[in-house]
Amino acid sequence: MANTLESNHWNKGNKGVKYLVENSKDMKMVPLEFVLPIPEGERPSMAIDGSIPIIDLGGLNGPDEQRLSTIHAISSACAQWGFFRVTNHGIEVSLIDEMLRVVEEFFNLPLEEKMRYCSENVMDPVRYGTSLNTTKKHNLHWRDFLRHYAGPLPKSYHLWPDNPPTYKQVAKEYLKEVWQLKIKIFRAISEGLGLDPDYIERSLGVEGTQMIASNYYPACPEPNKTLGLAPHSDHGGLTILMDNGIPGLQIKRNQTWYSVPSIPGTFVVNLGDYLEVSVVIFFLSHYR
Repeated sequence: MANTLESNHWNKGNKGVKYLVENSKDMKMVPLEFVLPIPEGERPSMAIDGSIPIIDLGGLNGPDEQRLSTIHAISSACAQWGFFRVTNHGIEVSLIDEMLRVVEEFFNLPLEEKMRYCSENVMDPVRYGTSLNTTKKHNLHWRDFLRHYAGPLPKSYHLWPDNPPTYKQVAKEYLKEVWQLKIKIFRAISEGLGLDPDYIERSLGVEGTQMIASNYYPACPEPNKTLGLAPHSDHGGLTILMDNGIPGLQIKRNQTWYSVPSIPGTFVVNLGDYLEVSVVIFFLSHYR
């Protein structure tokens, strides 16, 4: 009976964690495929409540003294945390809300519509998937995702989801604004290192690469046994994470996990591995 139950969970899970939860009556336990080997002292419930540095980016447009103080605050946050939260970032709350709305609508689409973008090839320009869309069994993550490339001139724009009907236009506008925010932060980090403001942009390439990753985390019956994402660092230059008002982000500093409180309307900025190497700063940042 146990093997049959696990097999049923596996088959449903291949269609996404959302589908698994919605089609498993009164799920009380996490299927074994999702149980992760998390040391007792590192379980999510053991994380300490904490707060990463909060930086008002409006200071970059202020008088010289205020501008230099803001740049110093960013440099300090990079050196001590590898993470910081930004306010007064210049992106309208209404656009953030619209982006959240179309992403939620996408994940609420019928399964057949989402499966049009299902792929195990990490190089595909548009990709919908779950930790379960693989034929090889392994420990799995409690999330579904939609990813696609973007950038100032998104060559794959025609491949982006055409349902919800407003997804393409909203995502294009949102990603354009996030791109500008990225430039602003890169310039501040460069100046904080005593380099030309455009140093990091040049080192990463004139055109650069942008990718959006939208994750869906269904309610979990045993949240202490699994994770939406296992501990990791991002391999890109910079991750700009939208705060949607739902807590759950945890970061690791000096071997201690911290639960980061939610502040809607802000963004959490995470230095990626590539940026650390590019500017010869070893700010190791891990989160889940």
